[in-house]
Amino acid sequence: MNPNLTGSLAADHVALQNDLVQAQELAADFQRQLAGKSNEYAQLKQILEKTEKDLAHFNEGIVELRAERHRLANEAMRAVAFQAKLAKVTSERDRLRIDLEVIRHALAQKGEDMEMKLRDRDRHIAELVVEMVGLRQALEEARKGISPAPAIQPAIPRTPSQPIVQPLDEMEEAVVEIVRAAAR
Repeated sequence: MNPNLTGSLAADHVALQNDLVQAQELAADFQRQLAGKSNEYAQLKQILEKTEKDLAHFNEGIVELRAERHRLANEAMRAVAFQAKLAKVTSERDRLRIDLEVIRHALAQKGEDMEMKLRDRDRHIAELVVEMVGLRQALEEARKGISPAPAIQPAIPRTPSQPIVQPLDEMEEAVVEIVRAAAR
């Protein structure tokens, strides 16, 4: 064997062993880096899955918010319509209230007028009844030959040529007509 060759082989062998140790250390380092990268990859994969879930949840939230926005827009439109309707109903109520007050006033006035007419009618009926009773008494007295009582004055004007009996018949008809009108 060549001593130079053995030394050179031994040196190459030692160098190769050193290179092998370095390669093994480098491989171990790469293994550690690979494990770290695998951990990073697993973490990134988890983060990606979580992000995808969050994105899906976010999209669902957006869909719900859109539906809520449409519902609120519809409610706002209804509120505007209800406000317009309320304004219309309020103005109609106010107009009807004014009409009611006018009608109440007119009815009160009509009631007062009717009450005054009824009082006048009752007074007139009473006058006619008193006059009729007086005329009957005068008629009875005229039939018996007694002169009429001077205190009773007939309410219906008559001429001296008219007989007492005709105004009495006219008065009875007028009283009956007034009573009929009051009964209606």
